[in-house]
Amino acid sequence: MKKSLIISLMVAALVCVFALPAVIAGNAAPDTVTMKAPEGARMTKPAVVFPHKAHADNGLDCMTCHHKAKSKDAVKACASEGCHTDASKGAKKDPKGFYAAFHSKKSEASCLGCHKKTKKSKAGKKLPVSCKVCHAK
Repeated sequence: MKKSLIISLMVAALVCVFALPAVIAGNAAPDTVTMKAPEGARMTKPAVVFPHKAHADNGLDCMTCHHKAKSKDAVKACASEGCHTDASKGAKKDPKGFYAAFHSKKSEASCLGCHKKTKKSKAGKKLPVSCKVCHAK
């Protein structure tokens, strides 16, 4: 009886040591995310390497940008089916369109809208609002 209890506890400890880090890492924000137009759309500027972890570490709620997700575990990319997939010229000003999702000055969920409203990071750095900063080569 004692021997089986000790073995069970050792197995449980091993599971915790090896499985928990994988579970925790699965929910961790990636350091960076390269954002580019949906499949088949023509890009006129270089893709944006978005400092995802820096935004998460600065306290930005995941659901601000990933507003369609029901939870942090259900987050999808912006260009995923059902989100901001319309990259046509006609959808440029449509909040559901790909361009407006990042460039709308009226939406706090867009990069440009948030940066214009917030103006400075928690560290006091001025937030970028020009094309060249985000669309660097």
